[in-house]
Amino acid sequence: MSWLKRVLAGLALLLLFLAAAPLALSKERLCNAALEALKREKITLCYDERRTSPLGCEQKFTTILYGHSPVAKVKALRAYPTKVEAEGIRLEGLAAGFLPPRISLVRFDPLTGHLYAKGDFGELKGKVSWTQRRVALELLPSSVMKRKYRQAMRLFTFKDGKYRYETAF
Repeated sequence: MSWLKRVLAGLALLLLFLAAAPLALSKERLCNAALEALKREKITLCYDERRTSPLGCEQKFTTILYGHSPVAKVKALRAYPTKVEAEGIRLEGLAAGFLPPRISLVRFDPLTGHLYAKGDFGELKGKVSWTQRRVALELLPSSVMKRKYRQAMRLFTFKDGKYRYETAF
């Protein structure tokens, strides 16, 4: 019976270490590594204000560039180990011609793979499956999206009263 107590105590200590390890990591380094990874994909984030905390980092008034072309302006961008959030997005350039320009909220949870977005286009819910390497999106379009952005709506298939899009990565 004493071996069972030792095993349980060892598992408890291991779980405590795994839960506390992200707090010990430098969030400044994690944010810089994320920015460098985006630069390799030719995506640049220009921001006015950046703050890091023990939980993650936050950027305000961010401009997203692809190559040298502006794609979007974001009022608040927050990145934590458990979620990424963007609020007050205004699309620019080619992206504004493809979707309605105002997006109020985008939220992504990398641990569970849940994605949620809301804006002038309607409401988008999605799921990223890391094991199957698939992305499944479900769109509840607004009347503006249906009327003015038919080109983007063609990417979705209408099935069971819902607009769906699936792809592999």
